[in-house]
Amino acid sequence: MREYIIAAQDEGQTVIKYLEKVLPGAKGAVVFKALRKKNIVLNNGKTTGKEVLNKGDSLKVFFSDEVMEKFGPRSSSSPEKQVKKEELKGFKKNIVFEDDNVLIINKDPDLLSQSDASGEKSLNDLLLSYLAPSTKNYAVKPSVCNRLDRNTSGLVLCGKTQKGLKELSAVLKDRSLSKYYYAICLGEIKEKLLLKGFLTRDKENNKSVITAEKTGNDADPVETEVKPAGRLKVKGHILTLAEVHLITGKTHQIRAHMLSAGFPLIGDIKYCTPESLRISEELSVKRQMLHAFRVVFPKKKMDLSYLSGRTFEAPVKDDMNALLKYRM
Repeated sequence: MREYIIAAQDEGQTVIKYLEKVLPGAKGAVVFKALRKKNIVLNNGKTTGKEVLNKGDSLKVFFSDEVMEKFGPRSSSSPEKQVKKEELKGFKKNIVFEDDNVLIINKDPDLLSQSDASGEKSLNDLLLSYLAPSTKNYAVKPSVCNRLDRNTSGLVLCGKTQKGLKELSAVLKDRSLSKYYYAICLGEIKEKLLLKGFLTRDKENNKSVITAEKTGNDADPVETEVKPAGRLKVKGHILTLAEVHLITGKTHQIRAHMLSAGFPLIGDIKYCTPESLRISEELSVKRQMLHAFRVVFPKKKMDLSYLSGRTFEAPVKDDMNALLKYRM
């Protein structure tokens, strides 16, 4: 027999979901049979598997040691890649907010948000390494909840617990979380712009295309609000620091929309013009000048009520600051 005492990080999920994580090798039929025969009990009583777990609940599994070894258990929040001490130190330095449920971090450029086929280390790997000492026995796996392009810096929301993951995923899914970016682009934006259009993904080339009219069933309507926040003059070139409000949220939306409007981002080698590419090279800018600097949580009833209406901001990175010193 093995007893699991539910930690705060794991409350809020059903018995079945919890068992799927601590006994990943057990098939559903085996688990449901054990529930019916009371070989799995919640607080010493029968459970159907649908009950929602609370902190301190006792979940007992009456399997032999051999069966338990076969089905699990595992530590799903252990880091998958080795993280160096200096990398972990940099991660800690970039934390904007942290409590028991969520963590908000100012991601560096040249860092994946989540792992991909390249096998390179990601922000998610750093998160797991940072949390591993305190969460190795929990069933819930902490994770980043929103992604930024590799070379876009700024705020990334991470869930540490079931409650945190659920709350963050909900406000991202229903788009009630407001997201704002700083972008440095070629040309002068003199007034507020509301950019609209339709975005189509070219998956083969990992590129988005914005058109004024809908070109097919896979073209999604997109909206991007842009307003000038500063004027820069760098080596004779006029640039604009723009504050961008991402109204919809599609892949590469800001970069593609700014290019279609005639204001390509400095440093962007994918969504560029010959002129913007030449100037980026002249200014030795190595990545697109795009930074997620602010998120605003909606004012509404939430399980994590302290997040309602909260605003979090992150300072721009050094490479963007190097251009901002030329503000006029």
